[in-house]
Parts: sequence; structure tokens; C-alpha cells
Amino acid sequence: MTKVPVINNFRIAIFFALLMLACGCREDVVLNSRISPASDSIGVYQQNLKVITHTYFDDSVETSLAFPGVPVYEGVGVFNDPFFGSMNCATYFQLLPSESGFSFPAGGGTIDSAKLILPYSGFTWGDSANASLTQTFQVFYLLDSLQGIATAIYYPNYQPAIDVQNPLSAPYTFNIYHLIDSFYVTGIDHAGLRIPLNLNYLRKLLVAACSKTNNTANFTQLTFLSYFNGLCVKASNSLATSTSLPYFRLDGTDPYSQAGIMVYFRDTITNSRDSQNFYFDNSYCTHYNSILNSYGHNPVNNLYHSAQKNDSIVALQNQPGASIDLKIVGIRSLPKLTKGIINKAEIQLTMLSSYFNGGIYFAPERIYATGVATATYPGNGITLGEKYTLADRYPLSSLTPLNVMDGFGHTGIAPNGATTYTIDIPRELMQAMADSSDTIHVEITGTQDFFGAFHMVAAGGSYSDSNYRAKFKVVYSQIKK
Repeated sequence: MTKVPVINNFRIAIFFALLMLACGCREDVVLNSRISPASDSIGVYQQNLKVITHTYFDDSVETSLAFPGVPVYEGVGVFNDPFFGSMNCATYFQLLPSESGFSFPAGGGTIDSAKLILPYSGFTWGDSANASLTQTFQVFYLLDSLQGIATAIYYPNYQPAIDVQNPLSAPYTFNIYHLIDSFYVTGIDHAGLRIPLNLNYLRKLLVAACSKTNNTANFTQLTFLSYFNGLCVKASNSLATSTSLPYFRLDGTDPYSQAGIMVYFRDTITNSRDSQNFYFDNSYCTHYNSILNSYGHNPVNNLYHSAQKNDSIVALQNQPGASIDLKIVGIRSLPKLTKGIINKAEIQLTMLSSYFNGGIYFAPERIYATGVATATYPGNGITLGEKYTLADRYPLSSLTPLNVMDGFGHTGIAPNGATTYTIDIPRELMQAMADSSDTIHVEITGTQDFFGAFHMVAAGGSYSDSNYRAKFKVVYSQIKK
């Protein structure tokens, strides 16, 4: 892709370097006229380009991703947002015995009790301060085997088969607010759920799987996973509604901070008692968060099906859910900067407080932009509608470009303390200008750490008040002729 030459910026760069050097000597210095251009020889200009905005539903996020050192958070339960609709979330995950090659006592072992442990992440989306809200969960065995961790790619609407005829637990109701109340085990506080499991079916499944893999010399994690498919934890009533959705952490550092099953068993011959933890191991076990959205009777549905050429409001939540489609148009109206530079090229999206719902459903901390190819830009084999990485994100091996691109909310840009999210893409604008493109097309999404959480409604490209209207602000410097 052609890049804007930097040679034309040389005079400007030398000027600012000398200016900083000279001013650094003492505060009242007067610049020599030979190095300081005349007051009218360089100009700084601002131009706001029009943006066209729409809201679309995006469920393309992979909810089975796993990265070393990154916690695995999954939402479980049913949730209703008056603007964005409802979500029904379930978690699916595999387990391994903590003892390599473990088997139950031969000929005389019995399982006395077993509990599902689901550690609380510390985050609840929605009305987290309401102390009376509850959710009801149930645990099931997976009939479908999940793909291996190296190849597992699952999207929110995938529904693996579970054994609904033989549930692994009865419906278990808990108070969402009191998830923060820890249970004390082995000298450490652990927040989360401990759901009693039905023993007959669980005993059959675990004893069979362990008997196949109880030879330590031949034990492999993949062998056990091939005999025990894993668990599903979901809402027992998909029609129930709640304004709070808890998120749980699957991976941890000890048996009570890892999702899994704690089994207490007894050798009936020796009468000795013991326990075994079957836990989620991020190095071997696949996980997946199912998230089914229903929004047909909510205001966001009107935005999804809008026939307007440019919507006055747009909506955003963490995927899967509402995302923003934004086109920057009129790039060719900018002057060709043969002797100048782009100082700022910034997308601005301002939240509308009237949709904030009293702070119960708070906005994302950060938003992100991905390029979408037009018919002519950026070319280089990228076809119409294909997503691509914006130039400002490179190099991908570093997080520094993300800091430069920003994406955070700021006050002081729009009136009345409104929050404005800014995404800076000057390098992308320069490339579009070099290619004589008139349009840059981007998709704006939230983060992917808590699927489906957070939301905001922002002023779109045709919003009536220009102080809040979505815009693309360009600031450039150019030497006057």
C-alpha cells in the first residue's frame, strides 16, 4: 500500500525541533528570525468530515479463545436489558483429574458426595447492588465432545448437545449479590458457587473414564478428555429474567479457584476417605461460552433494521450484540498536504445520558475500530467488505499503537460533562489520501473480556445537535504559499 512520503515534512520537523531546543534554554528567549518563520508562514487548520453511522448485530466473536496468562471469564444465566434485549448464557468446559492417572479404589470404592465449584470473577453486569436478585442454575453432562484446545473455534450461537434426561444436578437457586460472600477453605477465602451434584450418573461417568486412563505410565490428558466430554452450566429456566448477570472464572491457582468438580470418596474395604479434584486446566481443556440474544421487542431492534441513510443514534455493547458501522466520507475535500502534516485524525462518539439508565448499565471502558474494505480502498487483494487491520494498529506485536489510538472516554469535548470516546487514526487517513480514496469504512466494537456486557447509546452522524453529533475531526498544519 502506498504511504505518504515524509520528505515534505522536513521543514516542519526542523522548525519544531529548533523551537523546542531554543525554548528549553530559558523562558524569555526570543527566536532569531532566521530560524523562526514569519507569523503567517505556517497555518494550523481544522476540518470536520461527515460520518455515516448505523448499528448492526455482530455475533462473530469467538467465545472459545484462550491465551496464556489471560483469565477465562464466562457469563452464566439469563439477563434482560430494557434497551438491548435479553441474553441467555451458558458455559461449557472440559475437566481433568488433578492426580495424573487417578482411579477410584478398585472393588470397594464409593463416592459419598460431589460438588461443582464455579469461582466468581468478582464482576456482575447490570444491577449488581440489588441484594434481592437471584439466578437458578443446573449442571449437565456434555454429549457432544468439544474440539481440542488447538483447534476449538466456537461462536456464541453454537449449542452442543447435553444430556437433559439425566441432569447432573437439581436446579440450584442462589442470591447474585451474595456471590461476593466467600466460603473459607484451606485457610483461604473463595468467592463462588458450590452446587451439589447427583451421584449415580456422575459416578458412572467418572469411574468409567478413570478406569480407561488409570495406568500412570500411559496416562495422557487427551485420553481422559476423550472419555469424559465435560460439563454445561446453564440457567434452568431460559424464560426467567434478571437485571444482573454474574461472570465466573474458569481457571485459577488451586482447587477452589478453578472451575471443576470436587469428589469425596471412601474405600469401603479400608474405610479410608479421600478426595479428588477434576478441574479446568487452561493448557489442555477447551471452554466455550454460549450467548443467545433476543431483542425483537426492544429499542435496539429498530436500529438493527433502520432504513435511514444516516442514523441519529447508534448503540454499542461488548460482542455478541450491538456494534457500530461508521463511514468517514469527503476525504478528497481535504487539501493535498505537499508541505504539511496531519496533526490529528480522530473519530468522536459522544454518549447520550438520557439512555444511561441511572448508571445501572454502564458504558465500556474502551472501544476498538477495525477497517472494512470499500470497493477501491485499501486494495492490495483485500476484497469489498473484508475486514482488515487499520494502519495505526501496527506493529501488531506491540500494545503501544493501541495507546496511541486511544479508544477511551473523555469529558470536555462535548457540553454538560458528556463522555466522548475518541479513536485516533491519522496514519489510516494519510494512506487513504495517498490512494485518493474518499471514504474510510470502520466497524467499532467493545472489548471481549466480559462477553455481552457493557452498553452505550451515542449520537450518530445525523444527530440534531452538532455538539454531540458523531464526527471525524481532522487537524493539519501546512506551510502557506
